[in-house]
Amino acid sequence: MTLRLSHPLAIIPWLTVAIFLTPVILGLVGTWLPAFGWFPAIGLDRLSLAPWSNLFSHPSFPGALRHTLVTGLGAAALALVSTALLLIGAYPSALFSWLEKSLAPILSIPHAAFAIGMSFLLVPSGWLVRLLALMSDRLDRPPLWSTFQDPHGISLIVTLALKEIPFLLLMCLAILPTLKAQQTLWLANSLGHSNRFAWLWLIFPQLYRQIRLPFFAVLAYSLTVVDIAVIAGPTTPATLAVLITQWFNDPDLSQRTVGAAGAATLLMLLSLIMAGALLLENPLRRLRSHCLERRLSGHWPAWEKPMARLISFVLLFFYAAALLITLIWGLAAQWRYPDVLPSRFSLDKVAHSLTQLSDPLWCTLLLATLSALLAITVVVGCLENEVRLKYGGQKVRGQKILVLLYLPLLIPQIAFIFGFQVWLIRVGLDGTFVALLWSHLVFVVPYVFLTISGPYRQFDDRFSWLALSLTGRRAHSFWRIKLIILLRPILYAFATGFAVSIAQYLPTIFVGAGRFATLTTEAVALASGSDRRLMAVMALWQQLLPLIVFALATLIPAYRFRHRRAMSQTVS
Repeated sequence: MTLRLSHPLAIIPWLTVAIFLTPVILGLVGTWLPAFGWFPAIGLDRLSLAPWSNLFSHPSFPGALRHTLVTGLGAAALALVSTALLLIGAYPSALFSWLEKSLAPILSIPHAAFAIGMSFLLVPSGWLVRLLALMSDRLDRPPLWSTFQDPHGISLIVTLALKEIPFLLLMCLAILPTLKAQQTLWLANSLGHSNRFAWLWLIFPQLYRQIRLPFFAVLAYSLTVVDIAVIAGPTTPATLAVLITQWFNDPDLSQRTVGAAGAATLLMLLSLIMAGALLLENPLRRLRSHCLERRLSGHWPAWEKPMARLISFVLLFFYAAALLITLIWGLAAQWRYPDVLPSRFSLDKVAHSLTQLSDPLWCTLLLATLSALLAITVVVGCLENEVRLKYGGQKVRGQKILVLLYLPLLIPQIAFIFGFQVWLIRVGLDGTFVALLWSHLVFVVPYVFLTISGPYRQFDDRFSWLALSLTGRRAHSFWRIKLIILLRPILYAFATGFAVSIAQYLPTIFVGAGRFATLTTEAVALASGSDRRLMAVMALWQQLLPLIVFALATLIPAYRFRHRRAMSQTVS
């Protein structure tokens, strides 16, 4: 097979694939070899099953595995069911339009910052308990309840589900127009069927096939997340991903082989669960056909609209309340239980954070800006290459591209980041800013592509052809016409990449080798401390930066096209 690289754009897809697949492949190899006892750096140069034996005999392993399965599967299932209920009960409606407009600020909130806000709400001395204390004399002291970091993982399930529902909704919104969902609903209603019938039996089976990869990404994240699990998850024992991270960071280097075996176990577990989900699709499809033939769709009470309203309220309440309570804690000087509000406010912590957090803040800004810019550059290059291939009469393999893009999101970070660090040490790039930027790009590029690919592919190329016929210069047509019309989705994709980079935790602590502190690593480190005001200030900075970038991504096109209503409608 020969590569046709006669055009400069032809090399960009291969460069993009190399950017995010090389760390994954090298990382998997660098993790699986220590998992089987091959770790020459500490004198282990023979293959062995000792790491697996040590893993399975570890007293925390059974409990960690149980917590991982319960919280991961529970959060993914809750997010999927909640998304389905929202669509069934609220799409299309004014409520759903309002919820759709709220997705951008919701998605911009980093995972760790949201988890910290949830802790301020749900801990036994949190704000919700303080509100209950107003109505009861029995809560004059914080109750001995395990309302956060509970041993059953309920707080972790709720936190993860609330963070993943907006992502699944966004993916569904991108696909529903292609399925002609509104027309299907009208047709079903005209035949005497309810919206519920249309969704459950006609639309959702098609929709699930389209959002299968995003759902698997949610499943992978829920089963293998570290930062949220450290803040909101159980501790006795922790989830398997947190336990593996502790083994990788253990001063006893031999424990890293146990961590590698644990990472490999987590990857195999995730693969089995995904394979099981795929195998269940055919039986469920046959069951659906059987129910339709026998007319067993059922006539249940109209519960979908109340459920959609309830889920929308819970979703928006927790996001708004988490942000509000984090802001209050950041400004609080003295706040004793059971007071609902602080007795004194002060800006001392905020002012002090400007000097204390200057290095993490600038490192975060630089990493996020460069990651987003580089991701936009390579993604736009890939999409322009698609345009070139399309008009050259060549086939564009969109589905294969999509699977490749989702690969870093489907493979647990903990399963390859350690191995990638091992390879970086061998070539002398460990702990360098370039390697850290590379590790962030692995996760930023897929999200940027998913954000911008739809609007870019829907662009009417007649604008470019008209500009080319008037100027005779392709560069002028691209820079002065196409990119200007696509300014809003490009800026939105940049904001998405910026937010994704800020949220990265494991790549920073492993590839950065402790030499680069970001707001996320500092926030997670402070989450186990007792200074809630400092935690709140850190979480506020985490949330503020993406919100500013998303606001700019909205305001800049609005100002740029303020006198061009038709163009504003074209790019919206």
